[in-house]
Amino acid sequence: MRYLFVFLFIIFLLTGCNSTQSKSEEKVAIPSPISLANHALFKLEPVPNEKEIFSLPKAEQAKFLEKLNKLMQKGVRADTAISQYLDNLVSGFTYDGETLTARDSVSKRAGNCVSLAILTQAYANLAGIETSFREVSTTPVYKREQDLLLVSTHFNTKLFAPVEETEEKDKNWIEIIRKGTVIDYFPQQNTFYLGNANYQSLISKFYANLATEALIKENFNLSYSLTSEAFKFTPHNPELINLLAILHRRVGDTTTAKELFEFALKYELVSSNLVASYRYLATQLGDIALEKKLETELEKVAKTPFDYLQIAIKATNKKSYRKAKKILKVIIQHYPYLPEPHFELAKVYYLQNHHDLAKVALEEAIKMSDSQEKTGMYEAKLKSLELTL
Repeated sequence: MRYLFVFLFIIFLLTGCNSTQSKSEEKVAIPSPISLANHALFKLEPVPNEKEIFSLPKAEQAKFLEKLNKLMQKGVRADTAISQYLDNLVSGFTYDGETLTARDSVSKRAGNCVSLAILTQAYANLAGIETSFREVSTTPVYKREQDLLLVSTHFNTKLFAPVEETEEKDKNWIEIIRKGTVIDYFPQQNTFYLGNANYQSLISKFYANLATEALIKENFNLSYSLTSEAFKFTPHNPELINLLAILHRRVGDTTTAKELFEFALKYELVSSNLVASYRYLATQLGDIALEKKLETELEKVAKTPFDYLQIAIKATNKKSYRKAKKILKVIIQHYPYLPEPHFELAKVYYLQNHHDLAKVALEEAIKMSDSQEKTGMYEAKLKSLELTL
């Protein structure tokens, strides 16, 4: 799989506008969200630092560099050599949901996609290879932990090819597309591009994942400590603001939680998860007007087919069947291989007493199902439906 990275460089020449520029900067300056936190509620605990995240055992460093040098002597490009080394290394890995440092990934021979992106970066650091990242969303496994909805996303890494001597000498051109190798440990059809990421984004994601795990386990001090560290790398990340707000809500400080959500809306630092979490708080507080406002906002920030799926489900729950069907049919048109929209469409048809159409939609859901659990559920619904026909 190859991705083209296009960099457009635009130079704005501003002369004689120092005072105007200063005012403009004042307008766009955004304070740090972590400054709104109720720090007195939490106690800082030790967490891995940046160096520790990418550190590898000395024996593993020596092994990698030896293999790298052998491949490069054979004419293999450094970025390709790293890819080949990783292919062999991760062949026996357990791809569980655990977020690990590079050292722990090697010793446990396990880790999720963020762990493997960190491991890739660790080897890139040793080889002196530049990297970039893309964040993508895969078919999510929705997991409800109290009021927290977990949705899977992961990183692709691009290892850039070393700059050739001829390129270094020629200063009169700009390379639009840089050669390199894309590392994707979970290539699959149902992957959706979310946006470009960088080194800081990867570190932030590492801390955020661990902070979420700590939150689920109700280790609030550790969750706060990890979230605080993540803010150092992506200070205005909507998902971190969301996490910090949920953390305050969990410890009973709904006032600070609301302030954080309002901060995000004010500065347009929003995501579908953040808006959905704020909507949950509005419901909890009994603020009907705010709840309706956020429901509208949720539709504005929808990004992936799964965001739109949630909007359709809400429309179904409100008996807005026409709206639900319209959204579901658009999702199916663009992503026909996803089973969930077919299943939800079957539900809408059933509620409208269109049992024949519901049966067809259920059969499509079964055909597109990507797990035994889903297949079993869809088949049970189909069997139940057939008994009514």
